[in-house]
Amino acid sequence: MDRTVDEKDVLFKTFAEISSLISSGKNNRVIFQRILDNALDLLPSKKVYLILLENQRIIKYTAAVVDRGRKLTVEDLPESAGIRNWLRREVETSRAMERVFTLDLSLLAIECLREDDHNSTVISTPLMAKSSLFGILIAINDSSSGTFTDKDIHLLTIMGNQAAIAFENYLLYRKLEVESITDGLTGVYNYRFLIRSLILEMKRATRFKYVFSFLMLDVDNLKEYNDRNGHLSGSRALKEIAGLITQNCREIDLVAKYGGDEFALLLPQTGMAGAYSLSRRILKAVRYFKFNGRTPGLLTCSIGIAVFPEDADGVDELIDKSDAALYQAKSMGKNSIISYQDMQRTGRPVNL
Repeated sequence: MDRTVDEKDVLFKTFAEISSLISSGKNNRVIFQRILDNALDLLPSKKVYLILLENQRIIKYTAAVVDRGRKLTVEDLPESAGIRNWLRREVETSRAMERVFTLDLSLLAIECLREDDHNSTVISTPLMAKSSLFGILIAINDSSSGTFTDKDIHLLTIMGNQAAIAFENYLLYRKLEVESITDGLTGVYNYRFLIRSLILEMKRATRFKYVFSFLMLDVDNLKEYNDRNGHLSGSRALKEIAGLITQNCREIDLVAKYGGDEFALLLPQTGMAGAYSLSRRILKAVRYFKFNGRTPGLLTCSIGIAVFPEDADGVDELIDKSDAALYQAKSMGKNSIISYQDMQRTGRPVNL
């Protein structure tokens, strides 16, 4: 361990490494492991903790020196007022003193640390950015590891500050990534992500020789609904329909906004029978939903189905076939379902 390391080198190394991990799309575990590795490299520590507050979860990352190597563990901690109060106390104290402080673990009496850490020396720093608390970084040593100095405390503070900024950037990066592939009104995937997913699904289905279904769904009479109730009500209805579709799909199914009042569904490893079954559930859910909070049946949907590879061997063709089936369903009664194959054979949609 280099005990003469320059603070500027630490700041640059920590921030640059973590930022590169974020920009390359690495997950939290990889990013936090690098933070903990840096702490073990630079401090006379036997163990380092990163305790993270994420939504309603408290997650503890532990990096420890074990048999000339290192071990990383990740575990969820139960909700604890003790941990949250301790974190808040750490934040308030570090703000007042403008530095972290040293404590005896036996005084903390909290669930997040190991029994064998008692009577060790601890230095800690909150992970904060723009007054938001993400968690806390803790370094632990014992007599065999040497003693913590003011320099170590300052180094940990630097690493904590940069880790917090990097994590904030990670959250922003993920938020922008989600926004780039979702429809702003309904919250389902957008057209661009749909096409990319269709291309990938075709490659997988071709390689592993399985079928999948593609559905086009159109909201019947939405213009009339808007004229009667206003466009804000129409937008709210589209969002509610998106929710109804998603609730009736499996987790592996993809729901996307295709156009103004059209949705598209990608159903992996699903043939004609499965596509019809899902379509019936969706039409029933929409038909009986009370869009104004009182009266069911104000809006309905129509669905066209195409199946890969029976109906098409390319993305554009598959969309065209599904869209043709959708047009047939709407033109012969609405609140209807028809597949491209059935359209070719009988031309009659399935009505609920």
